Amino acid sequence: MQKKYLYLQKIKDLSSVLLEKMVPLDRTETLTYWRARILFSIIFPGVLIGLFVFIFTIPILIKQNLWNLVVSYGSALLIGICLLLFPCISFTIRATTTLLILYGIGLTIMIFTGPLSGGPLWLFCFSIFSGILLGSRAALVAILTNTITLAIIGYFIINSNWGQSYSFFKSEQLMYLSGISFLFLNTLTAISISVLIKAMTKFHEKEKSLVKSLRKEQIQLMTAKNKLENEFEERIQRENELFESEKRFRLLFEEAPDTIFIIAMNDRILDANKAATKMLGYGHKEFQTMTIADIQAPKVRGKAGSIIKNRQTQSPFFETLDIHKNGTIVPVEVHHHRMRIEDEDIVLSVVRDTTYRKQVEKEKIKTQKIIGEQKKLAFVGEIAGKMAHDFNNILGVIMGNTELALLDNMNPETRKTFELIFEQTIRGKNLTKNLVAFAKDQEPKQEFFRINEKIDLVVNLLRKDLEGIEIIQDYKPGVPELLADPGMIEHALVNLIQNSIHATSLVESPRIIIRTSCLDKNIIFEVEDNGCGIPMEHLETIYEPSFTLKGTRDVAGSYKSGIKGTGYGMANVKKYIQQHKGNLSVESVVGKGTKFTIILPVFKKELTLKEKKEFQKEIKHSGKYILLMEDEQAILDVQYRILTQEPCNHEVDTAYNGQVAMDLFERNKYDLVSLDYILPGEINGMDVYHHIRALNKTIPILFISGNIEFLESIKELKQKDTFIAHLSKPCQNKDYINSINKLLERKISKHQP
Repeated sequence: MQKKYLYLQKIKDLSSVLLEKMVPLDRTETLTYWRARILFSIIFPGVLIGLFVFIFTIPILIKQNLWNLVVSYGSALLIGICLLLFPCISFTIRATTTLLILYGIGLTIMIFTGPLSGGPLWLFCFSIFSGILLGSRAALVAILTNTITLAIIGYFIINSNWGQSYSFFKSEQLMYLSGISFLFLNTLTAISISVLIKAMTKFHEKEKSLVKSLRKEQIQLMTAKNKLENEFEERIQRENELFESEKRFRLLFEEAPDTIFIIAMNDRILDANKAATKMLGYGHKEFQTMTIADIQAPKVRGKAGSIIKNRQTQSPFFETLDIHKNGTIVPVEVHHHRMRIEDEDIVLSVVRDTTYRKQVEKEKIKTQKIIGEQKKLAFVGEIAGKMAHDFNNILGVIMGNTELALLDNMNPETRKTFELIFEQTIRGKNLTKNLVAFAKDQEPKQEFFRINEKIDLVVNLLRKDLEGIEIIQDYKPGVPELLADPGMIEHALVNLIQNSIHATSLVESPRIIIRTSCLDKNIIFEVEDNGCGIPMEHLETIYEPSFTLKGTRDVAGSYKSGIKGTGYGMANVKKYIQQHKGNLSVESVVGKGTKFTIILPVFKKELTLKEKKEFQKEIKHSGKYILLMEDEQAILDVQYRILTQEPCNHEVDTAYNGQVAMDLFERNKYDLVSLDYILPGEINGMDVYHHIRALNKTIPILFISGNIEFLESIKELKQKDTFIAHLSKPCQNKDYINSINKLLERKISKHQP
């Protein structure tokens, strides 16, 4: 069984090999391909079966002495084998040869076995396969050949020249009828099959042409589709890029720090950014309903509809005034740039608010003026400082001798002269005192004292000048001790009360009211009089050095004859109050009086219970070792008490001068240093700082000072050294604790990995 299957597989493989050789490789020609396959299906099985039949029929044919059939069969098999083995033979020759073999076999069978044998069937197949393999013309030729063949055979049979030994038909008519029927059926079948094949061929060609056309159109459509898809993708990409670009530029437009307007040539505002809303107060939609004239200040407003056109002939950069929605005038600088977008001329206007710059410029001019004045005064002060001692000695001699002369001289005229000399020596003494005090840049020497007691002292010192003036001292209860420089506060009170004395010199019922109170952690004291008052236009200039309304400048006759001012009294008062972080204000009405109000902060000697609870939550670092250097005992006591008590609980060493501080630092390892700048002796706070930094680069140092020279130097020092901080003296207790905590926190955070 296995051998049988093996033989069949070999036959199958052989047929595949021979088929590949005979069938055209170009299988797109469907009809030719299938004709070749039909031809192969005729030849290969015919040769194979014919070979087996020939082998088995040879003995019979030889026995019957039919050598002609043996030769015919053998020749046909040989030719069939050649047609299979030689693929170079063209299809037409191979098909024609095969058809001739069919015809020959059929003719041979008819000759040797008779007309009613299988011969006519072979002739029938001959015409049919002719139509299938070679077309309708070949079919007609095959039918014609069959007709001639049958006619010749019929002729021989009728004339009794052949076939007498065969029993054919009962009569000649039946033979003719049988032959005609065979030819008719053969013709009809062959022509029908050939026409069918031809029609199929044309249909196939038409189908092939249509497929080719459809394929071509498909390729074109696919090409067009791919092109459209690419164009669509490119368009989407361009739109996305355009959107991103527009989004990016819109963001730049909206977030620009300067105001930007997009303006049409008819002055209509097309667009405005956020800065425009911030500067002028209008919303985006409001701007789009407005013109340039609507945002210009009335006094610079141009003619609506022609502002931009007129600007094209002028400089693109200019300054003008705009108006805020609330009516505020806004000074601005404008830069116009004309451009063309989408066939429309527009103007890009960049506007910058110059309010701050103009304020800075104004303050700069004022500062330069003050600096110039200060330089002049510094020079005067330097001279005054050098001359003060000698000048006061001269005044002392004159004053002493004048007082002696007044005691001994009773002559009214002479006595009047000596009194005038004595008054002028007093004025010269006060002038020297105020001038030296203003010129000297000294740091307050602070201590705790009662403001009420200081006022009583000053009033007592001026009791002679206060004769005839009603003094009202209104002291509210609960006023705490003031931490300040007693000398400066005393000098300020003397100047204020002295001014009130002068202001009431021509008043029938002169009155001076001095009030003290405490409000919102501030000590308030007022000096009010019912004197001549200060004109409104001079309320801001009374603090300027060398300014006075007395003496030769008393054009209104508000002061008693002989009263003259130094011009430095109120300048010194303002300077003292600012050094103590206080506030000085004045209220005055000409002819009714003046009130000066001084507000100074309260500095407590220790933390309140509430402050301790607050700091208990905030303080992260306690129990540190701190070096405290302060030369003012009152401040030293407060700082020591705050640092050593709850909630800080630090260990503190104190030093009253620079040398002691440096010695302590060399001997101990501190966590922080609290350092005053102005110290007694030749060593100041900066010298101590440099000594500490030479030994330790990172220990936190807190400077406490209000000295102007130090304030200038500390700015640059902070940029180089991140472990220092500064508080201006005097400072609040909570600010002092917070600064120490921040420095300790900074030190720890920078040393953490």
